Order: sequence, then structure tokens, then C-alpha cells
Amino acid sequence: MNFLGISTLGRGSAVALLDNSSVLFAIEEEKLNRLQDSLDVPRLALERCLVENHLQLSACRSVAVAQRHSANANSSTRGKRPKPTAIDDQLRQLLRGGPRPALFDHHLCHAASAYYTSGLDQALILTLDQGAFSHSGLIALGEGDEIRPLHSLRFPDSLGWFYSRVTELAGLRPRRDEHKLQWFSKDGDPEFLPVFRKLFNWRPNGLPVLNRRYFASGPERLGIFSPAFYRELGLSSRNLVLTKSLRANLARSAQDYLEEVVLKLAVNFQETTGARSLCLAGGVFQNVLLVRALENSASFHHVYVQAVAGNAGTALGAAYLSRKKITGRSGRGPLPSLALGVPSNSHEIKAVLDNCKIPYRYLSGEEQLVEEASALLHRDKIVAWCQGRSEFGHRALGNRSLLASPFSEYVVENVNQFIKHREEFHPFALSIPAERASEFFDASPNCSTMSSLATLTRSVASLQRFAFHGTAVRVHTVARQAAPLFWKLLQKFGESAPAPILVNTSFNLFGEPLVTDPRGAVRSFYCSGIDALALGPFLLVK
Repeated sequence: MNFLGISTLGRGSAVALLDNSSVLFAIEEEKLNRLQDSLDVPRLALERCLVENHLQLSACRSVAVAQRHSANANSSTRGKRPKPTAIDDQLRQLLRGGPRPALFDHHLCHAASAYYTSGLDQALILTLDQGAFSHSGLIALGEGDEIRPLHSLRFPDSLGWFYSRVTELAGLRPRRDEHKLQWFSKDGDPEFLPVFRKLFNWRPNGLPVLNRRYFASGPERLGIFSPAFYRELGLSSRNLVLTKSLRANLARSAQDYLEEVVLKLAVNFQETTGARSLCLAGGVFQNVLLVRALENSASFHHVYVQAVAGNAGTALGAAYLSRKKITGRSGRGPLPSLALGVPSNSHEIKAVLDNCKIPYRYLSGEEQLVEEASALLHRDKIVAWCQGRSEFGHRALGNRSLLASPFSEYVVENVNQFIKHREEFHPFALSIPAERASEFFDASPNCSTMSSLATLTRSVASLQRFAFHGTAVRVHTVARQAAPLFWKLLQKFGESAPAPILVNTSFNLFGEPLVTDPRGAVRSFYCSGIDALALGPFLLVK
């Protein structure tokens, strides 16, 4: 049997397909239509999912939708249908000819995506996002195969919304640049933390509640900071001059406060449930500094974050909930890999290269490909690595990556200035074979999906420049089964380098989603300062 899950509305529109025991396919709409913030339902994602898996929609046992407009976080478990919306009309047209869609609450889908992929038998589940429509979070308990909702956080009592408002205060784009705010924080001081601590109070039931004194009505009808807030910060709301240090201090204060509140929220319900493990999902937990702070807490033995923590991940959760409802079993278990998207076979790649009249070399096997790519990296070249199936989520985990030697003198400047065109404060990830990671880093299991940070424990030439806050560093631990060809490349590079480590950042141009197909890979290669492209068994070198 096949179980289809769909997330809809705006960023993160995605499709996921499960069978009785595994995840077969998952991809976001934006990776196919190449448009960020598209408000359409995932038409192209659904079409590609069915084609790649040789399915008709009518052959799916169920179609489950993560519904964002639910009025009650528990409604899906009682079989109530949330009020239809315009987006539902689009969806009904898209799903015509298939099973009648089953709707599940958005945050329950977040919770299912985390708990059912964690490998844990019991855990406290915490989901947090901006939640401007109704709910901004869910606290639940996972036990065995069951998820029991405990409490919902209702908008505007939203930690994600608070962080988004500070993102705007710092001169960045709300709902787009929250990841930049977290990286700004690494260079700041928590100057405004005492004021931020006044923004939320605590209810007797252990939930945070927004202090309305510090907010006023705004043009979005979602609220803005009030004059009282600016007065306590000692800043002008009309003539705010955002210096580099002010922006960094605002970011650090917001980041420290977010970590404080989320940890207190988790501990409050750890004490009432007795759970010693914590599962996380929702857009707030794309913040890797927050995840690391929770890992460093002594309150939980295990902390697991579902790597596709944003809206796209609810497609996965919806499919799990549907499978559980129909079969009586969720089929839960760890995901061996997030390479769940579009594959590229050699015939398709060759057709694209020939059509573009591009010179290339065909390499006869994996060993030759790995050897030649390693040689280019040792010559300080930047190599685009496009192999196998595309990753689900926005992090490149060794299938759609830009790679460089961390021992190259100008690697950071070259990648930022000539390819990514982004600010210097973004830290790069360092990829290393999982079995070698402990030689250089103290890294948690969440580093396998770049969802947390590690600590640099061994002094190796050039690696210190990738650290911040002393010894914190973004690390990607690569298991052989998760990305076998990338794992081989790391091992080969390490044979004649100080360590089997490569700089790894996503293969995409500025402002675009990750590269998905061969044509997109070739376009991005020739429109940037990338030196070489390893595209399946073909090698292109400028």
C-alpha cells in the first residue's frame, strides 16, 4: 500500500510518499517550479512523485493533507473536518480521481514527523512555528506508537513570531531571514536580554503568554513592537540607525532569550510527564543554535530534531498519521537518508549535456570519479557535486553540494564572493565520515543532517577559522549508508590531506532553491564561479 502526504500553503509546499515500511519519495514544490514563496498547491511535486514511483493517484491507499487552518489541535484525532478554504478547492482539483483527502492538524503532522522518525519509544514532543493563522505550537507525548496531544500554543503567544519580529527590527526580512538573525547573534552581546525577558509571562500550566504591553497593531494586523518596547530598549522607533554592532546585539539578545524560553518550556513538561527524551519539529527548530542549547541541557538524555523541520516536513507527518490510521501501525523508525527526491540517470544527463553542446568527460566508474574530484579539491578548486537523488529539505547532505578544501587559504572568500554572494557571517559546514568525527569534534547525532553544532576538540591546521563562540562549528557527519559516494570522496580526500574533511554548502545560486535536475546543475555551474561539476558519471571543468 502507498500513503501520500501533502503540505500546502506557501513556503514548504511538498509531497511525501510512504509504503508499508519506508519513505519512498519526498520533494518540495519550489525545487521543481524554482519559485520561492509560491502559494500554489504542490502540483509539480505530486506529478513527479507519481511518475518516479510508476503510480496513478487512484492506486494510493490514502491521501493525507497537513491542514494549517484547523481550529483545534486535537480535531484530527477525533475525525472532524476543518473548515474548507480556497486552497482546499485547488487541492480537490489536483487530487481528483484519487482517494478522498484526509485532513490532519498542521502541528500534529509536525509532531508525527519528529516522533515517528526518531527511533525513540517514548519522548516529549515539542513543535513551534510562527503560527499566524491559529496555533503556534504543540506539546505532546509520544509513547510506543501513539501520540497524545497535551497542550497547544495559540497565536499570538508565539515564539516563532517573536523571533520574526526581531528579524524585522534588525533590518532583515521577516519570514525569510530568521536564519541570518541566528548567525548575526554569534558576533553580538546580549545587551537587550533583560528587556526581551519582559515579552512573555508564564501561565500556571507551564505555557508562555505574550505580554501585550510591548506590542501594538501593525500594517499586517499581526502586531509590531510598541513605543514602550523601544523606550525600554533605549532606541528610537522612527530614526533607528542599525549599526553592525547594534544588529548583532539585537540578534544575540533574541537568540539567548529564545533558548531560555524554549528550554524552560521543555523542562516544564519534562517534569510533568517524566519523559527523558525530546523530539522537535516546526520552523523554530531550524535554528541550530537553539538545538545545540537544548542538547547541552542536562534535562534530556536524547534530543532529536526532524531535519526538515519547516512546513515541508508536515507532508511526511501527514503520511505517517494516515498510515497509522489505516493500518493501525505507524511504521516508525529512523530515516537512513534524506536523499528522497529526484534521481538523475546517466542517459538523462548525457542528453542535457549534448543538447547544451558542452564539452565533458565520461568517467568509467566511481573510483575514477572520486579520484579526479579529490585531485581538483586538492588544487583548491570549488567542485559542484550532483549525485544520486536530491535531498528532501534545504540542507545539502552530499548529493547536491558545493565542495571545497578547508585547507585552501581563500576558500571562504571564494565561495562567498564568487558563488553564493552572501554575507561573511554565514558559517560553512564541515563534512566528515561519521566514524572519523570523534577524532576532531564532539558532535551529536543531529549533526548527521546539519541540524546542530559540534565542538572542535582537536587542533588541526585551518579548521579553527570555521569555529565561533570559541570552539563551536557546523559539522556534517556522513554515514556510509546515507551518502555512499560522498563518503568515498571524503575518505579519498583524507588520504593526502590533514583530515578527511571538506567544506560543504548547498549547490544553488543566490536566492534559489537547491539544484534538482541536470539542466539546473549545468545552468548554475556556468552562471557562477564554480570550477568543476561532477554530474553523475560526467565531469565538466572550466
